[in-house]
Amino acid sequence: MIYDAKIIGVDTQSDNVLYKMRIFNSQTFEQREIRVKYSFLSDLHSHLQDLNPDRQLPQFPKKDLIQSFMGENKFVKQKEQLIAEYFSQLMKSPPPLCKPLLEFLREGADAIRQKELSKELHTKSELFKLIKPQKELKKSIFGKTTLCTMQGRKVILHKFYVLRNESEELFSHYFNTHLYFTDFTYICKVIHIFFLHSKQNFMDSMFGSIKLPRSCKKQHFEHFLSSMNKYDVVKLFSIEVQEGQNLEEIIIEKRNKQIPFSNSELWNLIQKLLDAILFLHNNECYPNRITPTSIIIYHDNLKLTGIQEPNEKYKERYVIDGHAIRTDQEYDSIYFPPEKLNSIQLHGKLADSWQFGVCIVKAALLCTNKELDGIHQPKVVNELIAKIKNQYGQSNLFLTQISDEIANILMLSLKNQIQQRAVIKNLHSLATQSSVIPFQSLYLNQTQDQPVTFLRFDSINEEEQQRLTAQLSQSTVLSIKINLFNQQVDDKELDKLMSLLGDFAIVRDIEIILNKAKNINVSSVLSSLASIKSVINLNLDLKGIQIDQNDIIYGIQVLKQMNLLKRFTLDCSSMDFINFLKAELDDKMKLICYYETQLI
Repeated sequence: MIYDAKIIGVDTQSDNVLYKMRIFNSQTFEQREIRVKYSFLSDLHSHLQDLNPDRQLPQFPKKDLIQSFMGENKFVKQKEQLIAEYFSQLMKSPPPLCKPLLEFLREGADAIRQKELSKELHTKSELFKLIKPQKELKKSIFGKTTLCTMQGRKVILHKFYVLRNESEELFSHYFNTHLYFTDFTYICKVIHIFFLHSKQNFMDSMFGSIKLPRSCKKQHFEHFLSSMNKYDVVKLFSIEVQEGQNLEEIIIEKRNKQIPFSNSELWNLIQKLLDAILFLHNNECYPNRITPTSIIIYHDNLKLTGIQEPNEKYKERYVIDGHAIRTDQEYDSIYFPPEKLNSIQLHGKLADSWQFGVCIVKAALLCTNKELDGIHQPKVVNELIAKIKNQYGQSNLFLTQISDEIANILMLSLKNQIQQRAVIKNLHSLATQSSVIPFQSLYLNQTQDQPVTFLRFDSINEEEQQRLTAQLSQSTVLSIKINLFNQQVDDKELDKLMSLLGDFAIVRDIEIILNKAKNINVSSVLSSLASIKSVINLNLDLKGIQIDQNDIIYGIQVLKQMNLLKRFTLDCSSMDFINFLKAELDDKMKLICYYETQLI
């Protein structure tokens, strides 16, 4: 069985006791957490036993009515341990007929979250009892996005227009997509997804008629779709949690104050946005709709909103057919890649790559919509990227290095020929192999970045040490990249270099690429890292390197001693190392793990 399930705790809500479960897929390395009631697990056990009458399953703990009534913590804890033991035994030896178990492990939904998402509302007044609109964020011919407050926190209200005959199918797809995500690190959590239903009259109630969604009044939209399909249009709503500002708002504020993004802000925007899109792709979600308005930023965090808008197909058809291009009714700025202007065929991965590039161009140059006209033309793309290189690469060698990397990533994402354009996974690899710089300031530049000198080493020898010694006399705050890919490594020379850095410099960021390096001793590398106490961001590539149990134990000891370390990115070929790190390192540290370049 490729799945493993563990009980990791209990969540009590009013009179409900919910067992928190972590489900792990050993093929995709995907993890997700759900909450389930005792009764659900008990029914699952009974179903499995009925299907396998000749198989003795592990004993499922019986419900004690007296203990349940008393609700004491010690009884709940005992039940948690017993259920944990049950699943441990069941996973080691699953029954032959285990389809219900596999369905639960593969698609098992959080019952409480399902109830939250599908909360039914009947009137508009009921909706506005829940939320209070503050301001309109985005308006398009197909819907509207509004910033609201709900129980003291900011939420985003999306209103979509969809065809009545397809509304249930779209609702189900949209609902299931958001129900699937239980990790909200990269996307905004959806609280509710619902239609506004018409009120039932007496006759409907008598004959049990199904309530249908209320028709919308959007005249030009309804007229267009009715003329083609002869169907009414209905409204679908979703409410998502928001913290911070969207990128469009930040761009407008910066443009008004005439303050561009700094290098570190722009570079980290690239990395964070690619992290978020790659997370969706790893979960087989290709939103095809990433704009500055849908990118939410708060301090170090970046999340995407409006994932898989259910009316996407209508937007594309409407705009491509020329019905809403540059008219007074065209509120929606959609920068289609060239293949979508010529064909209805969808290329989800590559369209996301294009939309990513557009967002970064807009942020880098604080572009208005008008300035991005014609971005599908290679000449326009080249001009925009040249402007970015000129703006971000004038000061010193470090900035030139960053601007070249930004230009390369953008060029690969905005290629006119679809076969030449890089997918998000490849763009992500390029971005994460470059120097990692944290957000040192808020987006409005309330504090200034500390000057940092970037140094790159493609070999370790006496000549490189002399170059470093000369550099240390000029600058003491460094960002280091050491690329020893497929090289013969001398542990003593590497240790000398690291000792020199530890004694005479503040190394804020360090990246060491040892992919397929020969004669490498992992413990020796980790030992040399221990001499650098100032590291904030560490990026370590150990793909293809043998890591034994002693290396793992020693490595964790070294990393725990690096008190200033805030972000550790590891790419290696040892799942044992990754699992130990995730279990042992402080939760405050941002830990990003790859198993042979596959994000865990």
